[in-house]
Amino acid sequence: MVIPRLRDASALRDATAKLTKTLDAAVAGTINAGWPVENVSFSIGLVTRDQGDPGVPLWEYHHLAKRNVNGTKRIGRDSQYLIGSVTKVLSDYILLNSGLDINAPVTKYISRLRDSESGIHWENTAEANDANSSVDGFSEYYYLKEVFLSAGFPPLKDSDYPSCGVIALNKACSEKQFIDGMIHSYPVIAPGERPAYSSTAFTVFIMAIEEATGKNYGQLIEETFGKALQMKSTRPSPGDDKKAVIPPDENSWGSDYGVNAPGGGLVSTVSDLSRFAYAILTRSTALTPAQVRMWLKPVDYTGGYSAVGAPWEIFRPHNLTPAHPHPVTIYAKSGGAQSYRSQFSIIDEYGVGVVLLTAGPMKAIPVLNDAIMAAIVPAVDDASRQQAAKGYARTFKTASGEQSNTTAAVDATFEMDKDSLTVKAMNRNGSDIYGALTQIWNYTMAQYTADMSSTVRLFPTDLDEAAVLDGKKVTREVWRLWPDFVGPPKSDLPGSGTLQDDCVLWTLGDWVHYGGEPVDRVLFYKDRKGDVVGFEAPFLRFSKHSTGVRTAHPALASPNPAMAGGRKSKPAAPARPATTLVLDNGAYTLKAGFVRDGGAPSEPRLAPNCIARDRARKIYVASDLDKCRDFGEIQFRRPVEKGFVVNWEAQKEVWDHELFDDKAPLKCDPAETRLILAEPPNGLPALQTNCDQVVFEEYGFASYYRGVGPAFNAYHDVQALFRTPTDEATVAGAPAEILLLVDSGYSHTTVTPLLRGQPLHSAVRRLDVGGKLLTNYLARLISVRHFDVRNETYIVNEMKEAACYVSADFKSDLERTWKGTRGDRRQDYLSGAGIVKDYVLPDFHSRSKGELREYDPARHSKARKVAAAGSHADEDILTLRNERFAVPELIFNPSDMGMRQPGLADLIYQSLQELPLGLWPGLLANIVVVGGNTLFDGFVQRLQREVVQRFPDDCVVRVARPPDPIISTWTGAANMASHANIDKVAVTKQEYEELGAAAVARKFATGINVP
Repeated sequence: MVIPRLRDASALRDATAKLTKTLDAAVAGTINAGWPVENVSFSIGLVTRDQGDPGVPLWEYHHLAKRNVNGTKRIGRDSQYLIGSVTKVLSDYILLNSGLDINAPVTKYISRLRDSESGIHWENTAEANDANSSVDGFSEYYYLKEVFLSAGFPPLKDSDYPSCGVIALNKACSEKQFIDGMIHSYPVIAPGERPAYSSTAFTVFIMAIEEATGKNYGQLIEETFGKALQMKSTRPSPGDDKKAVIPPDENSWGSDYGVNAPGGGLVSTVSDLSRFAYAILTRSTALTPAQVRMWLKPVDYTGGYSAVGAPWEIFRPHNLTPAHPHPVTIYAKSGGAQSYRSQFSIIDEYGVGVVLLTAGPMKAIPVLNDAIMAAIVPAVDDASRQQAAKGYARTFKTASGEQSNTTAAVDATFEMDKDSLTVKAMNRNGSDIYGALTQIWNYTMAQYTADMSSTVRLFPTDLDEAAVLDGKKVTREVWRLWPDFVGPPKSDLPGSGTLQDDCVLWTLGDWVHYGGEPVDRVLFYKDRKGDVVGFEAPFLRFSKHSTGVRTAHPALASPNPAMAGGRKSKPAAPARPATTLVLDNGAYTLKAGFVRDGGAPSEPRLAPNCIARDRARKIYVASDLDKCRDFGEIQFRRPVEKGFVVNWEAQKEVWDHELFDDKAPLKCDPAETRLILAEPPNGLPALQTNCDQVVFEEYGFASYYRGVGPAFNAYHDVQALFRTPTDEATVAGAPAEILLLVDSGYSHTTVTPLLRGQPLHSAVRRLDVGGKLLTNYLARLISVRHFDVRNETYIVNEMKEAACYVSADFKSDLERTWKGTRGDRRQDYLSGAGIVKDYVLPDFHSRSKGELREYDPARHSKARKVAAAGSHADEDILTLRNERFAVPELIFNPSDMGMRQPGLADLIYQSLQELPLGLWPGLLANIVVVGGNTLFDGFVQRLQREVVQRFPDDCVVRVARPPDPIISTWTGAANMASHANIDKVAVTKQEYEELGAAAVARKFATGINVP
């Protein structure tokens, strides 16, 4: 099925217009709606892959019931509803994105279940089983007590009910109460026996994630959806009464679901769920496209014609496209709370989703959902067929001038029949390739299946990639040819043909090859507008264009020749600040210092960019941390996450302490100071706007420039790094001509190609491995192998910096630490040729810092004897073996801990693949590495060796590290601050006030390319 472009599809436009009129008539009462329209409010959103804004559906409809007197008075896409069990889809996404082993028993993460005497075999219940359970957590209907009594049930006291979680009787359960209740629950079915609908299952696996991450469900929702997908109105109930759609009947709005929230306790909006559906359809979630496709798969079947996913309710109706009957797969999740009902549907084959939210009597949803599907699905099916016919149903021929090159005249013709795109003809030098294929398939496959018919269909595989055709960037689509069966042989036996609807054509893909090429694999090429411009049949060594197809290298935008400035708002410009504050606001360390007019940059001041609290609950802000004497179990709050400032209150507290308070080490007056601030590449516009507002509106700086941190490194004498350094560092008068900057810091590692100081944004690549992840990984290894140090972040970080190194030969070092070095003297054998080290832990009494020592077996023997005697050793010692090099190895091989990202050398290769070949030599010969992780011994040598292996032999690869890679970005920015043209690129406070934040963004976008 061709996924259609629906924004301008006339078939869909007509269908939605007709549906709008029908709904208008229903709510007006001119036709029978099937539900009390005066009591039911509802919102509908149709989501498509090509809608302009992820949060704005392509079509939407909203109705506010007359009897709705509470909550919002203006219903729209941002109005909040309780979404009930649609919550399960979001909770399951959190599980898939958590990194937990979903096939591990739940007892691995929730120890109380492991140690219990429960009737449920929790050790046989995996996280994935919980996610696929789609018996309910809200099983006590206390408000129907009188109904039970009138029906003859024995009377109960309130104390006979559970002590928590009973709506209208008591409060939500605490985590302990919930676990106790689960331990004493009856199992419903054996694990894996059949699907069972469960809300408590989602509470269980979310509790496991909370245990593993230290974050509660609300924080997980905010991090996963609020920040990553901009779903700002999605949160655990209760929601915002001012935005809420509150029905007039008894309802659950404002309820606190407590631990039951993961199974059905979220509030959301059409806009937020549109963003989520859009991310699923466009494969732009944090999951890989393959993970999303696997998520949209059934895991069990019901007693009818539907299937169950994780936690999808999957239905394949045949009657939605009456003009072209075929099954349409709907991945849906319904939800309900008292007087609320919701439906979230994904029809992936057409690239559409439907969000339907209602408040009021709950019988409206089936009627509305039927009406929407009956109107929308035939329209998008028609649009898909029309666009497939227009784009693909045509003849492709070898051009006359190309035949001499290919030595063959080839043509291929495709057409639409009632079911799909088919092959009408395919010839090469007059030979009927199309007929030959049918013969070959009958020779090779018919003996195992049925005879092949003369109909050959084409199906896309979703294996799209960038390419270049005739010098233009295109998208290459991979399609497969599938023959039809003639049908089963005739027979007089009973039941002949009973199972003929069983589709086994899917087994025939990639069955026959010719010269290494599958004979069922063909390629189409689309331009940027989505029009088909080429065809290729690799097994015939034929393409529409004789020049062939090569890998794409997207065109490089020409750098700006000079610093551009915004227009002046007044003839008289403000006075030029005489002092510049240069600030590299790192996630781990803040680097700040002044540059005075006509003077050399001062040395930067380094301070921890954090607020810390020790176990005595004393607070330390930034450089106050130097006064701390006990770092055991110290807790940190860092304003910067993943490279971006996400907590401005904490960040302002750090800045005030270091820069603006009366006793600040670097006291400055913002009104008379220019600020140069470094930011990571490809910053989020919303976060950049927040930053600009803080700079001008909170602090009132006279002038301001926000630049990409890696680009500041071009303002060094880069070539001096590759030569013998001079006694005095040389300052670059202009940015380096070409540079490949690798920045491996606390949050992440980035690769940024620079041309004349300008970052080439399309080729910037990011690896989510930084100092924080390495420290946490080392803590995890030590906690598994020795004792729990997960709360000792500071100590483990110091251990990492003192002991870790980058291995030149990971496999060899691993074998040495495992097997020793047989044949060497005993000391070298035991220590793995010196790799194994002892680390003496600080006790914060006699020893405030840890110490790395050579491995001493005698010391360990003595310690064991002391412990056996019931005494305590004078020193606590950890023996570090392969942890020393396994931790930094994640930078080069993140797959070692299950991350689906390329290593650093591959990241560089991917970056250069986006650039013209002409830039490769200059970039490879000028690789500069900065950031704290580059201080690991062996980092530069390992990177150079791996990069050399990935590029042609005639490419010279040079990798250099500045003398102090931690302050390199700051120093480059300080050099740039002295340039005569800095005022042309900086924005004044006056410009900001008169032209607004948008003008600031445009001016900064010109970059720092100073002549």
